[in-house]
Order: sequence, then structure tokens, then C-alpha cells
Amino acid sequence: MRRTEDEYVEIDLGAGPRRLSRWQRHLDLRPVADAVPVPAEGPVDWSQLDRLPSCASVHWSGPDRGLGDALAAHPGITFLSWDDAAGEAHLPATVRQLRLFCPLPELRVEAPELGYQIDLRMRDAPEAAVPPGLRRVRRLWLTTGGAVSAAALAHLSDLERLRLTFAAAPGSLADVPALARHDRLVSLWLDGAYNLDPAALPDLPALRHLVLAGTRRTTEAAVRERFAGGPVALEISGAKSAVWLSANLDNPFRDWVDVSRPFAEEACAAYRRAARSAAAATDPEAAERALRRLVADLSAINDAYDLIDTVLREQAWAAYHGLAARLGVPAQPAGAWFEEERRF
Repeated sequence: MRRTEDEYVEIDLGAGPRRLSRWQRHLDLRPVADAVPVPAEGPVDWSQLDRLPSCASVHWSGPDRGLGDALAAHPGITFLSWDDAAGEAHLPATVRQLRLFCPLPELRVEAPELGYQIDLRMRDAPEAAVPPGLRRVRRLWLTTGGAVSAAALAHLSDLERLRLTFAAAPGSLADVPALARHDRLVSLWLDGAYNLDPAALPDLPALRHLVLAGTRRTTEAAVRERFAGGPVALEISGAKSAVWLSANLDNPFRDWVDVSRPFAEEACAAYRRAARSAAAATDPEAAERALRRLVADLSAINDAYDLIDTVLREQAWAAYHGLAARLGVPAQPAGAWFEEERRF
């Protein structure tokens, strides 16, 4: 039987000690609350990872600072989540999942076999650019803004599974015929591609799985007709009418209609009111009122419908955060107002 004192270890990467479970599997090293502190500059004592033999994933931020070498020395760490990645990094073969959030344009990443074994996920990358050192990735999930060009992925020679998530309107995939370069593509998944031209989709000989999550009803009909009776399995959800999208395409709560139309109508109306108030705000007090009202309105809507679950709550927070950023409100007071008004 293990003694209680053996269950915990103290690690110090150079910015002060932190007591952790010896069997902790995830290590957050970002400069955020509750993370393990890392010195703002100077050396990082990566040997401290020896004290966490079960650690399998690391969340890092900023330049490499010896991260690649540390991962090579700890082959049990197979998942790297990296925010604001910058500079140059050499990843070991043991890293099989890589998440890059807001990588800087100058980032250079090298990996064995040019990333062939890596499951790559990227969000808010400049021009959706996958680093050349990862050009043989087979699995890519790219989350972008309202538009992306398929031509930006043309250098990915071995792509087999591609997921594109549009985090904003209008959901435009440009240069769609460029997908024809990916003759090994087995699965194509598009989230929120409301401006997709289905006629532009090229023939992809290896394609066996096509997902449209959030689309137009006319697009759904065209895609079902085109692939009827063929080898491609279709999964289409969240198809919406032209009338609904003409009124709500730019609204962050547009997809709530998939849950309930009356619920979505009220949520979209609440956001429009908040956006108008934000546009008219000329002082910090008016900005605070606009933000608080949005959360209060959403709370009242949820009181009536009880439909805001964890996923929708995160979407509400993202919409609120975007509005706060537009108003220039710092994250700390904005977050406090959100929690004070929230009843969902």
C-alpha cells in the first residue's frame, strides 16, 4: 500500500515550487492561474519532469526554451498543446498529438518524417499556414475565422483526414478545387461552412466520409444528390433555411436553432440588442451595461427554456468575450461581470 506522502511530489521549474500528484497525467505550464509556474526568462529546469512518471500531456506557451529536448527525454509525453508558439522547435517522434493555438508567423517546427505520425490541430494560425516541417501530416483539424483557402493546404502531401471548423461567419472555403491535390483524402469534415459551393467540390477518389455540420438546406440537397448511391458516407446536420441565415448568419447564436427555434430567436435577439448597445457605448459604464445586459438576458432566456448546457454556455462565453474585446474591456472585470450575472 502506498503511503499518502508518497502520492505527492514537489517540483520547481525555476519559478517556485508546486506540490503535485506523482501520478498527474497533464501538466499546464502556461502563465495562467493554477498552472505550474515557469520563469519568465532564463533556464527552465526540465529535469523536474522526472518526478512525474505518468505525465502524458503538456500545455506550453511561447518560445521553445528547451521544450523539444525535454519531450525527447520524456517519451511518455505524447500530447503537446502549444499556445503562441514561436521560434524554432524540434519535436521527437514520441509526440503524436500536437495542438497549436495562435502560432506566430515565424514558427518553424521540425518533426521526424515531416510529421507523418502527428495528429495536428491548429487554431487561428496566420493564413491557415501549416509549418513546412509538418507537411506530411495525415490528420489535420484546422479552426479558423470566417474564411480559408484550400490552396493554403496544397503542400500537405499525405493528408488523409481533414476537418475545417469556421469559428465565424460567413464560413467560406475558397479555392475548393485545390482539394483535388489530396488524392489520399478519406475523410472531409466541415463545420459551419455556410458559404460552401457544393458544385466546386472536386472528385476525390479516396473519399469515404463527408461531414457537414452547419450548412444550408440547399447545400444539403445538392450534396445528397451528388453522392447518392456512391461509396461516400454522408453525415449532415444543422442545415438551415436561407431565411434564417439571412437574418442570423453573423450572429454567434445562430446554431442554437438546432436545439429550439423559439429559444434561438430570443438568444439571437438578445445578442443583437447587446451589439447595438456596444456600438453606441461612449464610456466604460455604458460598455459594462451592454455586457451585463447580454448575460442577464441569456439568464432570463435559460430560466424560461432551461436549454443552455455546457456546450452552449461555452458559446455564450465566447460571444460575450468577443463583445468585451470589441469594447476594449479587460478580461478580468469582464469575466467578473459574466459570473455575477450568469444563472446558467
